[in-house]
Amino acid sequence: MQEILTMSTKERQRLQLIGHLKHGRTTVAKTAAALGVSERQMYRILGRFHREGDAGLIHHHRGHSSNRGYPESVRREVLHLYQEAYPDYGPTLFAEMLAQHHDLGIDSDTLRRWLKKAGVWIGMRAARKHRQRRERRDAIGALVQFDGSSHAWFEDRGEGCCLLVAIDDASGRVFMRFAISENGQDVLGMLKTYVQRFC
Repeated sequence: MQEILTMSTKERQRLQLIGHLKHGRTTVAKTAAALGVSERQMYRILGRFHREGDAGLIHHHRGHSSNRGYPESVRREVLHLYQEAYPDYGPTLFAEMLAQHHDLGIDSDTLRRWLKKAGVWIGMRAARKHRQRRERRDAIGALVQFDGSSHAWFEDRGEGCCLLVAIDDASGRVFMRFAISENGQDVLGMLKTYVQRFC
């Protein structure tokens, strides 16, 4: 008895593109790009296709409850796996590991919610302390930041040189000069000019 498969538009598109790939009319990279998946994911799709045929392209969780409706036992199993084997993984990579090694197709957004709620993952943004901006100095001249940048500033129209830059912290005023290099004579000469003009 022949099995009848019901495929979504996306699954039919996958089948058609894999057919082109099978007959050498395209590459894995191009097929992955057309489907909006990584090459790694494309190889997994091809593996399922070779093992299961057309049925391998049908989403394994069709007819099951939505991501929000997983049984509590699945959620507990996933959290246990995370804590035992993947505690340093983020939700996206963890979702890939679950699909690849545990045959669990759970969306990374669902995993993110579960992990946060269980308190086992806080996310990179939350983990990083926000840096406070330093207050600018009150008085002009209280802090002048200085730097030099050697570069081919004039491309092939002249020799490489160094751009010397002084920035007043309080006012944001910028003073610049070109020099042969960031050498003592040119740096001190620029600072002397800066002091004479602005201080």
